[in-house]
Amino acid sequence: MEKNMSQNFSLNEDDEYVIKIAINYARKFLKRFMVSPREIVGLGHAVYALERLPKSTPGVHCEFGIWHKDGDKNFSESKYIDFTILDNSFAVSIGGSVYESSVGSDSFSDPGWLVELNGYRENGLEIYRLEEMIDDYLKVGAEITVSDESEIEWED
Repeated sequence: MEKNMSQNFSLNEDDEYVIKIAINYARKFLKRFMVSPREIVGLGHAVYALERLPKSTPGVHCEFGIWHKDGDKNFSESKYIDFTILDNSFAVSIGGSVYESSVGSDSFSDPGWLVELNGYRENGLEIYRLEEMIDDYLKVGAEITVSDESEIEWED
């Protein structure tokens, strides 16, 4: 079977800063939170792929971040911040939903960060606020989330 060859992302200074934030929070989650063995592996895959950037990591498919929900049966609000690393993209997604019993539910998404292997990018996120937002959510009890469907082709 022929092995996929890694390609390189075209990253700028801001991309590298956002990637550094992602790596720092993945490591923080590993050190400071009770994570399951599956989550440990997922965060490890994410850190491995993020540290290799701008080189892509064939087979990586990780998402990690935080999620916070507050409220009661009449009114509730949830918010999330997710980092996603795939072999062809790196993204930060921010959003949530609001529920009010008399009105119903509505979802929202805020500007995020996306860099694709083919050069496409969206950079609406105010990156100077990203760490503050994550820390604020963690202070009010946000949970960490990890999803990993990676089948990484490891390189020496």
